[in-house]
Amino acid sequence: MSFLKKLFIKSAKEKEDQQVHHNINQIYNTQPFQKKSNPIYNYNGIYRIEQFEIILEQQIIDLEQLKQLTWRGAPQVYRAKAWKLILKYIPPNHMSQTSVIQKKRQDYLQYIKNYYEQIHERDDGEEKIIKIISNDVLRTQPDYQLFRNPKIQDLFKRLLFIWSQRHPMSGYVQGINDIAAPLIAVLLNEYVRVDFNKFDVPSDFHKLPDDILLDIEADIYWCLCKIIENIQDYFIHNQPGVSLAYDKIRNILNTIDPTILDYFHQQQIDFNHFAFRWVICLLIREFPLYLAIRIMDTYLSEGDNMANLHIYTVSNLILKCGPEIKNKNMGDAVIFLQNLPTKDWTELDIEMLLQEAYVFKEYMTNKQGLNQSLTSTQSNRNSIK
Repeated sequence: MSFLKKLFIKSAKEKEDQQVHHNINQIYNTQPFQKKSNPIYNYNGIYRIEQFEIILEQQIIDLEQLKQLTWRGAPQVYRAKAWKLILKYIPPNHMSQTSVIQKKRQDYLQYIKNYYEQIHERDDGEEKIIKIISNDVLRTQPDYQLFRNPKIQDLFKRLLFIWSQRHPMSGYVQGINDIAAPLIAVLLNEYVRVDFNKFDVPSDFHKLPDDILLDIEADIYWCLCKIIENIQDYFIHNQPGVSLAYDKIRNILNTIDPTILDYFHQQQIDFNHFAFRWVICLLIREFPLYLAIRIMDTYLSEGDNMANLHIYTVSNLILKCGPEIKNKNMGDAVIFLQNLPTKDWTELDIEMLLQEAYVFKEYMTNKQGLNQSLTSTQSNRNSIK
């Protein structure tokens, strides 16, 4: 490669980096934790509902189109169906959906008999797991009456225990309950209307027959299995996925704003002080539930890339905390990070958080690709010498 061509590539790369860094600075230097007046953002508008209707009425549903549409948020009326489809719990062919879901529900009923309604007495290990799960269920989404309902709590405990018995490599790990919570609200909404702001017990919930509740429980279980398949290494022994996520987050922060890492180092703030929960719970506990459900729309639409976008979203959230914490001492900063003031966030804020994370992901991917290309070119040039 000629000297002038190398110089052109280097100059172009520097120009690109400067422009992207300029845009990135504009992104994360906003103040999302300060009250502001946001324009009305109605992603449940009639037009979007019609778009979902067109796709979901197809004889063979185009999953890629559905993912692209759900990425920007699903209307409540179609969210359960969209999630089941993009999680591949039900097939895109309408002709086979009923038979597939019936088979899955029958399988789950058998799991209840085999793992929960056991004839023999449970051993000490199983009793310990049930106690942990019961305590976690009581602590899950404590601000909402829906999750205090005895029937909801019973199905919640049962499906988590069955999950633990069916996945012995990890067993039950705290955090799985948080991931299941959005599924309960969304899949219940197929049968009774759930208020996605208050999450009270629906007025007609008591009319639901037990067999329908079991169908809902089965659907929650299978969708939970599909989600955790993408983040299994967050929950297996030693949780290697969490350590890998921390490494990626450090790399992202070091590229975009290394001063935040300097601050953490100076204040001796470790990611385990706050980010462990952010990572394994998919940020569900950091936002009001209706916003966590909106995040899940986008995460599930990413398919096998869900964990990757999640890491960039966590990184973006850390960057957004930067202006708020850099003048705080360690104690105050950790308290802030463990109790993010997100109650005033809106769906527009979440939309921006996710889109910015996507911009960071594309930037880092392109940067790595260009660096690899330049390294390969230099290596080839050296080999010619």
